[in-house]
Amino acid sequence: MNIVLAILLLIAPAWLRQPPNQLSATKPRAGWQLLFDGKTTSGWRGAYANTFPTTGWKVANGELRGELTNGAESGDAGDIVTLNTYRNFELVFDWKLGQGGNSGVKYFIEERQPKPTGSQAGYEYQLIDDADYIYQGKHLPQNLKTGSIYDVVAAKKPDLPVGAWHTSKIVVNNNHIEHWLDGKRILSVDRNSEGFKKGVSDSKFSTYPNFGQIREGHILLQDHGHSVAFKNIKIRQIKP
Repeated sequence: MNIVLAILLLIAPAWLRQPPNQLSATKPRAGWQLLFDGKTTSGWRGAYANTFPTTGWKVANGELRGELTNGAESGDAGDIVTLNTYRNFELVFDWKLGQGGNSGVKYFIEERQPKPTGSQAGYEYQLIDDADYIYQGKHLPQNLKTGSIYDVVAAKKPDLPVGAWHTSKIVVNNNHIEHWLDGKRILSVDRNSEGFKKGVSDSKFSTYPNFGQIREGHILLQDHGHSVAFKNIKIRQIKP
């Protein structure tokens, strides 16, 4: 988008702008579907549950908010997952965290039984306060910062300011994975590559059976005990 067009969109009257949580006329024809309508929690449920959590997660002002406070992983309202599972896809979502915040969007969630303590293992697009979050008494290594495949592959980007809305994209096409942030690709990896395999073997997921080759699963929004907000969540399945 050039500067002139960006300025025109900013000063355009509201009726000319794309309303939040809606698809433009061309998107459905291209295979896009909304995962959040801005009004309800339709299409989502609690992880390892049949219903949506009664506390913690709510819809307000067109946002799907996790109003979570205890700092624990899946220890407040719990994670939420899509009703459907996905294999090859392009997922786009807007998100916002506060200072010191921590959350994530996971994919390839299988909900293996028994239910784990904490969050279900999956590929996580990390969302976190890069500069200020302290983990085990230290600032974060790059592979635990925003946009990384958590603990497996580090995103290539500077620290991201929180407190503002950001747009992220995840692309999975067979073994190829890309993570995007605010229009820039920050991660690109093939799951058959030695770098990815080493990332898995060096991670906390090294003992999770077949973690490096999970083929399909739910999309998950993580409860990590910090408030987070999402909107404009949409997905396009990629045909093989």
